[in-house]
Amino acid sequence: MTNRRIHFSSDGGIILGLVVCDGFFADAPIRVQTHVHDDHMAGFESSKGFQTIVMSKATRALLELESDADLPYRANLAAIDAGQFHKMQEVVIQLLPSHHMLGAVQVVVRMTDGTRLAYSGDFNWPLESVAQADILVIDSTYGSPNYTRMYTHSQVDERFVALVTEHLRRGAIHLKAHRGTLQKALQLLNGVVQVPVVAPIQVCKEVDIYRRFGYQISPVLCLESSDGRYAVSCGQYVRLYGRGEGNLFGLDSGTAINLSAYMCDPKDPVLEHNPNSYTVAMSCHASFEETIQYVAASGATRVITHHILGSHIDELARELRKRLGIEAEPATSGSTHSWGE
Repeated sequence: MTNRRIHFSSDGGIILGLVVCDGFFADAPIRVQTHVHDDHMAGFESSKGFQTIVMSKATRALLELESDADLPYRANLAAIDAGQFHKMQEVVIQLLPSHHMLGAVQVVVRMTDGTRLAYSGDFNWPLESVAQADILVIDSTYGSPNYTRMYTHSQVDERFVALVTEHLRRGAIHLKAHRGTLQKALQLLNGVVQVPVVAPIQVCKEVDIYRRFGYQISPVLCLESSDGRYAVSCGQYVRLYGRGEGNLFGLDSGTAINLSAYMCDPKDPVLEHNPNSYTVAMSCHASFEETIQYVAASGATRVITHHILGSHIDELARELRKRLGIEAEPATSGSTHSWGE
C-alpha cells in the first residue's frame, strides 16, 4: 500500500496514509485513539507493542483507569493538546475536540504532498472547530434522513431534567446511558436535584476524571460504601448504571430512564414505555442534518462515509452528493480509496 491511499481494515480501523485511527494496522507506524468507547478500541493491545499511539490527555486518563497498568510508563504513548500541529515521522497530525465524550477528537493528517486527510470520529454538534480537510472520512451513525430530529439538544435536556424532578417525588431514579452521555446528564442535574447520586465504584472513578477535566458534576457516592448503602435505604436517590449492568426494565420500584436516541420518535424526545419507564433521546452523536452541516463546514471536496457496522453509508453519500454537490462514496470493510494517482 502506498501512502497516498485511505484504507478501511476489517476491525474498523481507518488508515490515513501512515496513520491508523481506532484500529491496528501493521503497515501504519502511528495510531490515533479518538476516544475510549469499546467499538473503537480494536487491536489496542497489539498497537501498544508496535506503534506510536496518539490521543488526547483526557483519553489517556480514562484508558489508565481501565486497569491498563503499563500505560503510565510507556514511551510510545503521546497525549497531545487539542488544536496544535504535531510533526510525527513524515506527517503532521492535529486533534480537535469532537464533543462526543470526554477526550474524544477529530483527526487531521497533513501528508507530505500537502493533502489534508481528516476523520471526524464520533462527533456531536455544534463544534467550535471543525476539521479542515481535502478528503474527509465522516461517521455515519445518524447518516439517514430518517434521523432528522424535530427538536434541539436543549429541548431534550429540558425534558430530561423535568422528567427526573417530577419522578423523584415518587422515589428513586435509575439512570443508564453510554459513557459520555451519562456524564452530560449529571452536569444537567448538578444543582437541580438535591438527593444523593450513587453508582458502582468504576463509574465513580470515571466521574472523578470528568470532574478533573472541568465537568461541573457533584461528587457521586460509591454504591458499595456505607454512605451509598444508607442513601439507597432512604429510598430517594439517583442510581447510575455502568457497563455490563444490563437494562433497566422490570425494576421493582423507582423510575427507569434510559438515555438513547436510537428508539425515540423524531418528533418527541421522550418515549414512555409505562408510567415508570422511559427512554429520552439524549445523544452525543450529531443528527442527520447536523452531519450535513459538519461536512459543509469541513471544506472537503471529497467525502468517504464510514460506519463500523456499515450503517447508512450509502444513504449519507447519496445525500451529500445531492445537497452539497461534492464527491462522496461509501467505505466498506477492506476498501481502499486513493488520490492523485
